Amino acid sequence: MTLVLSILVCASLLPALTAAGTVYTRWGSKGCGSAGATVYSGYMAGSHFTHTGSGANYLCLTPNPVATNIAKPAYVATLYGTEYEVTTRAENDNDALCAVCFVSTRSANIMIPGTNKCPTGWTTEYTGLLMSGYDGHAGSSEFICVDSKMEGRIGSSANNNGRLLYYAAGVCGSMACPPFVNDNILQCVVCSK
Repeated sequence: MTLVLSILVCASLLPALTAAGTVYTRWGSKGCGSAGATVYSGYMAGSHFTHTGSGANYLCLTPNPVATNIAKPAYVATLYGTEYEVTTRAENDNDALCAVCFVSTRSANIMIPGTNKCPTGWTTEYTGLLMSGYDGHAGSSEFICVDSKMEGRIGSSANNNGRLLYYAAGVCGSMACPPFVNDNILQCVVCSK
């Protein structure tokens, strides 16, 4: 009886699971723009820049967390807010924002590093700058496309150094130059189709 009930409950969820569209995270922005619906706006987070373990990816945390009653064990993976480390901009040390976006009219998305233009037939969701953690820090992180606006949480310019975002620059040698330029900050674009 339990198995039959479980199958019926799962079958009733199928229409919700077959919604057409694509989901992507817009890093460095509190909204999705005109084409995408904002599923939620949140705060960027990740492991501490000095930690050698834990997750390497960035997360877009909800602004409405639900606490648990689970006792904290001796060992956990810790999360920290993410700050922009862009000393040439006013956004330096601001806590980074993010938005999870849904576009119902398209079914695929891709981030293309090194350009601000989508291939023919693809739609630009947003352009930005390629960013990641710093080479000299212990913790590794992924490369992400951060919106050029680099929106931050209001009143968050304290230098708390949790998870950090730095510009990514190309280095000639094993990287082909041309077409790339040595020490040039790389652009990026998120495209959908």
